[in-house]
Amino acid sequence: MQKISRHQAAQISIAAQMLDRPARQKATPEDVRELAHRLAVIQIDTISVVARSHYLIPWSRLGHYDPAWIDEAVYPERQMFEYWGHAASFISRDLLPCLLSRMAERRCKFGPERDAWASENQGVIDAVRETLRTDGPLTTLHFERPNPDTPVEPWAWHGGKPTNRALDYLWHIGEAGINRRINFRREYDLIHRVLPEITNIEQPDIWSERLTLAERALSAMGISRPEWLNDYFRTSWGIRTNTPPGPAELLDELARTGRAIPVTIEGLGPAFISSAHANLLDDVLTGYVAKRTTLLSPFDNLIWDRQRTMELFDFDYRIECYTPAAKRVYGYFTLPILRRGRLVGRIDPKVDRKSGTFFVRSLHLEPGVRYSKRLSDDIRGTLHAFARWNGASHIVAESVPDAFRDALTGPLT
Repeated sequence: MQKISRHQAAQISIAAQMLDRPARQKATPEDVRELAHRLAVIQIDTISVVARSHYLIPWSRLGHYDPAWIDEAVYPERQMFEYWGHAASFISRDLLPCLLSRMAERRCKFGPERDAWASENQGVIDAVRETLRTDGPLTTLHFERPNPDTPVEPWAWHGGKPTNRALDYLWHIGEAGINRRINFRREYDLIHRVLPEITNIEQPDIWSERLTLAERALSAMGISRPEWLNDYFRTSWGIRTNTPPGPAELLDELARTGRAIPVTIEGLGPAFISSAHANLLDDVLTGYVAKRTTLLSPFDNLIWDRQRTMELFDFDYRIECYTPAAKRVYGYFTLPILRRGRLVGRIDPKVDRKSGTFFVRSLHLEPGVRYSKRLSDDIRGTLHAFARWNGASHIVAESVPDAFRDALTGPLT
């Protein structure tokens, strides 16, 4: 069995995630469609101190592109659909059959808190379902809030509106779908209107479903240990009792049928490489290293599994937007810096779109990463490209190492 280093495994993962080569001069809508299929799932997030995560993930790979292309791929074109993949996500439409069991499971047993709420609020759910049938598509604004004069707690679930919660519940159990978003607000409709084919799809058997998802996850990840596989689609294979096959069995089956290549990662143990990336294994064994420098969303597919990120890249990462400001180490919404095959640091950015100012609130290099002119030039070029894409015209560097300050401050070039 071939033995590879952690660094070589990381290069395979970076390349499989389309993060290894410098961006082409001009991205196209077709590039976005290809990316959507390759990644299979793109996590959605609301935070908008810079472009929202689901727009940033394509930028990290394609460079300058029009974020409207993502919206078009999801909504008018239906290349992807919204559902619970890796959290709330855009999911490649061809994987819809593999999500039917998740919807069915949630109809039967969602979780103690949600099941209790649904049982106590069946009348609200029924009324919302009927309103969707007669008036859909519609947003949460269609429904009035009970007791509108009563202040809503800042963290009140779904803004204090039971109808909002009912819409979310119907979405999770597969009765409602997201027709589109209007200023990021979901517009709901009955699922068969959003995805008409759902009425004619047969739910695959458990082996077919899991093998399909496992193969797509492995292809998107490039390389996976059994311990990493569940995270990509947030599955629980082998965790719940009496639900085989688990990750190890699935990866063994993919290897047995020629769809995966077993290897050993030094210090980590057995792993599997997607046969679709057999050429990458050959490349890294002869010294291939990724060339791209880019920034990653906190929810980027490459790093969203924090344990895998630590094991593969020796990069300890967590998002600190939910941490009290006084306790933050790196910043509110830090973006890891991927440079030439390594995670070398992180920045905490913010864009003021009215003034066209891109703030680098902090920049931290990883231990052992030394300043060099080439490093500075790579980071500067990436930050300038990112700032321009975010609509900025100049950069203000705040808490950054002195060696970077002059390179990062001033008008964009």
